[in-house]
Amino acid sequence: PKKVFWMNLTLSTRYSSLLLATAFLVASSSCDSSQDYPIAFVSTVGGDAEVLLLDVETRESTPLTENQIRDFDPRISPDRKVLAYVSEESGDLEINLVDLDERSILRLTYAAGDDVSPRWSPDGKRLSFISNRDDQPEVYVMNADGTNPTRITSNSYEDRMGDWSPDGEWLVFYSVGSEETQGLWLRNPDGVNSIYLTSGQDSEPVWSPNGEHIALSRMEGENSDIYIVSKSEGGTWHNSTELTRLTRHPASDLSPDWSPDSKGIVFTSFRDDSAEIYSMLKDGSKQLRLTNNLEVDQDPAWSPDGKRIAFVSHVYGAGEIIVMDSNGENQRRLTNNKDQDESPRW
Repeated sequence: PKKVFWMNLTLSTRYSSLLLATAFLVASSSCDSSQDYPIAFVSTVGGDAEVLLLDVETRESTPLTENQIRDFDPRISPDRKVLAYVSEESGDLEINLVDLDERSILRLTYAAGDDVSPRWSPDGKRLSFISNRDDQPEVYVMNADGTNPTRITSNSYEDRMGDWSPDGEWLVFYSVGSEETQGLWLRNPDGVNSIYLTSGQDSEPVWSPNGEHIALSRMEGENSDIYIVSKSEGGTWHNSTELTRLTRHPASDLSPDWSPDSKGIVFTSFRDDSAEIYSMLKDGSKQLRLTNNLEVDQDPAWSPDGKRIAFVSHVYGAGEIIVMDSNGENQRRLTNNKDQDESPRW
């Protein structure tokens, strides 16, 4: 039988430089503001990549892992009680779970071969992931406690994880194989009803919260643009779909993320000679530059209430986590160290 190990974590003194003792007051009339949603991120402040939890209001960073081994790709569960991430602690890449209150860790995967890219189902009961346990990267689904891992794809090409549909009926993933197979695919998490959705060099698929659209990055030549694929009016994903190009610029646009109301998209653009954060409406109109400096700003993530956007900025040198209002105003630096901070996830 599979062994389960729980490990209690203590706060290491090597993270003390991350903990800022001085809090500041931020006006808020609602207890449901984005200040109440902590940000998970990855930092190399101790010499290796570790997962931390960041309080937006106090700017205090609390380590969730501390093991001298690379930990990355944090994903907070829908109920915000636990967090899945990828760890190299066992010798290959495995998926772990950390309890955000108790700071205890549960290892979920044990098979030989890398297990990566955990994604929560909307109800928080399952996780999808990519596993190389059969010598081919395929999509798997398992229960949230690691039981019943089930392979749901069987392809001759390399699968990469995308996103769950908001109703939990579909998983979108993409292939980086030949021209005949590359693009986005849909698969029911129970392993039925495969749909070949797009046929370009498409990646980074993310479902709109209302379930009507999937934003994606499409590479053509050396340039990447943002597209959305949508269900036909009154139709289903089984029927004809519509592909719409949203950005048209000779420099690359990538890393789309939906606003919680499904009306807008935030993304990274290289159109200003360095990577900057932009937003636009879902039809591609009103493209607005939100950051303005000569350094790289990237990896934007919208807060669950739609009021703020977190991103990584290199304006201070190494990457730092920055938060701003959804219109680009009130930009505030949340981390302050000489090492790399990245991958912010609300």
